[in-house]
Amino acid sequence: MRSCGTIRFFADYHTHTTYSDGRGTPAENIQAALLKGLEVLAITDHGPKNIGTGVAGPDTFLAIKKEVAAVAGRFPDVKVLVGAEAAVTGRDGRLELPGRIIEQLDLLIAGLHPYYLPDSLGDALHFTLPNLVVRLNRSIWARMHNTNTKALVGAVHRYPVSFISHPGLMMPVELDELARACAIRETSLEVNTGHNYNKEEIVHAAARWGAKLVVNSDAHFPATVGNLDEGAALLERLNFPAEMVINAVH
Repeated sequence: MRSCGTIRFFADYHTHTTYSDGRGTPAENIQAALLKGLEVLAITDHGPKNIGTGVAGPDTFLAIKKEVAAVAGRFPDVKVLVGAEAAVTGRDGRLELPGRIIEQLDLLIAGLHPYYLPDSLGDALHFTLPNLVVRLNRSIWARMHNTNTKALVGAVHRYPVSFISHPGLMMPVELDELARACAIRETSLEVNTGHNYNKEEIVHAAARWGAKLVVNSDAHFPATVGNLDEGAALLERLNFPAEMVINAVH
């Protein structure tokens, strides 16, 4: 178990492999998790519509499951899950994966990402492209703040989303509205230790609305699997209860 002070983590639910833009194989990530003392690891590569960083196609996730099953016997002390970090590709919350794949995953992550193939011309003009320049214009920022929030809330209500990845990273989101929807749907909000962004706001919003959190590494290298101490320190400083963190020991 990874620990920092009084908060201890038994799982890292967000890591990438060479199937998408990670640098380690599933076996290498599992070995790293074992060395870090984790009991559970999730392999969660990017979906196929992520430009330059996604898997080859939706069925790739089934291939990952087969590979994980084949190597699992070498790591009996680590439970390995296979999920996907799916991009929100439509303003209504549509995700990039078909239902037949989603139903075979162990967990589903939904998140906003800047470079992906949108579902329609309307989504490209009013969702994808504005998010690429959102930091350059205050009026665009205000508009996309609303659009992005509706898209994430839509995803939470349309799909069995386990957690929202790095909310507020690069693209604006109304965290209170998102946290309220997540609390209703029993979807967690992620504190992502792999990126530098304002994570305090996520913790405060979760506390206000009773949403659960998850602390993940978003590891793209085996060496960073299970690097969760920054998240533990943040939760302790803000007095967020461990029982409301889905991968914390309590």
